[in-house]
Amino acid sequence: MYQTLTPAKDVIPLPGLKNVDGPQSDLGRIGQPAFQMPRETRELIERALTYAAEAQRTITEQQSRIEHLETLSITDELTGLLNRRGFTEAVTRALGNAKRHDEQGLLVAIDLDGFKPINDTFGHAAGDAMLKHVADFLSKRVRTTDYLARVGGDEFAILMVNGDLAPARHRAIQLKAELNQATAVINHNRVPIKASFGIAPYDSNASPEQVLHMADVAMYHDKRRRSPEPTHLKPFQAAE
Repeated sequence: MYQTLTPAKDVIPLPGLKNVDGPQSDLGRIGQPAFQMPRETRELIERALTYAAEAQRTITEQQSRIEHLETLSITDELTGLLNRRGFTEAVTRALGNAKRHDEQGLLVAIDLDGFKPINDTFGHAAGDAMLKHVADFLSKRVRTTDYLARVGGDEFAILMVNGDLAPARHRAIQLKAELNQATAVINHNRVPIKASFGIAPYDSNASPEQVLHMADVAMYHDKRRRSPEPTHLKPFQAAE
């Protein structure tokens, strides 16, 4: 039933292999340990591995550089928060999720009151210190799932995503009260922080432009209701 094959008649030699039977054959050398390979072969393999490692290192460095540049493009250099571009992208993503999952949330626009006199009285370095202080104050009071940004000179914004509107509005109102009771130490003076807030809810039907505009309008309405900005700073309590 079975036919026995004889090497001389039925085995086809592979071209390019001088010997296929012994340990010194071409096939035998392929599986040999590195120390048994010819020196030229070992050097060729080592060079290939070195080139591959260098190429991988270059790719990794380029990816890190690209990620760093992308981060800089959406980050405020002074405070480390999102900038306007980064915040607008976050709002667009959040509203896209709202449409897909029928979510809702709040956008809070914040504008510091009386900021220009701080720059005029103490200098721009003091103004930068105030902005960083406010950024740190807000960062400690928002959820890790929310988005916080400095969107302008003395303007900040918070996007409270995927939450019930009533608790989110309560958090925004409480944050406004806390910020307006806080102070910052500027040039050894304790300067009170004052800010106007605008709160705009969003749902699955909102667009980024609508929500941003509604928050800005509400913020400016709040600013008009508050006392006018002072043209100069009153003496403040000296910081201890």
